[in-house]
Amino acid sequence: MIKFEFVGLRYGVGPEVLSDVNFTLEPGSFHFLTGASGAGKTSLLSLMYLGRKPTRGLVSMFGQNINKLERKQLWSLRQRIGVVFQDFRLLPHLSAFDNVALPLRIMGRPEKETRNNVGELLEWVGLGDYKNALPQTLSGGQQQRVAIARAVIGRPKLLLADEPTGNLDDEIGFRLMNLFEQLNRMGTTIVIATHNNAIMEKFGHSRLILEMGSMRVEETRSSLRRKMEGVY
Repeated sequence: MIKFEFVGLRYGVGPEVLSDVNFTLEPGSFHFLTGASGAGKTSLLSLMYLGRKPTRGLVSMFGQNINKLERKQLWSLRQRIGVVFQDFRLLPHLSAFDNVALPLRIMGRPEKETRNNVGELLEWVGLGDYKNALPQTLSGGQQQRVAIARAVIGRPKLLLADEPTGNLDDEIGFRLMNLFEQLNRMGTTIVIATHNNAIMEKFGHSRLILEMGSMRVEETRSSLRRKMEGVY
């Protein structure tokens, strides 16, 4: 699904924010991305959702070297990726319903199917009564749930989430983690950037740990058991 080989990233002429990053994510795996503030988590996610290309090294996504892809090819790959941004990036002129429906409409799904799926998902995340609300009228936590619903509505092959439970209470946070677990069981590869140790301990997936721009992978007993069983 994803392979990084000796990847480095710098902005302009500054020092590298990522340096010699090496890892492979298997299809259907689930990982937490963690590390201190400033360690490079958001920069790493930007490479994974094809928001930028590496300064050096090789990034392969879905079996293709992204360094060699043209803009049209990158756009095609992005259709397989769902992203939950830390700043939500909801379209302010669209209702919660239309923000969530947007990926399905871009994919050309039938409107009846779109309305049924979006309505059901908004109910599930506790926003059934807010489907007509504009983003600016919603609280931060509500906006975050809209952003998560939009990211998962199309059942992406890869889901990337930057602190998706950061503005949510524990009950909603764990409920949304269960949604991610369900997506993962259906085959979606998931990477969640988080500082929430309670969530990482409870769900027990392997950890991609960034330290000063470099990465190490830390397996847990749960993640090792899943690998032995052939379930990432």
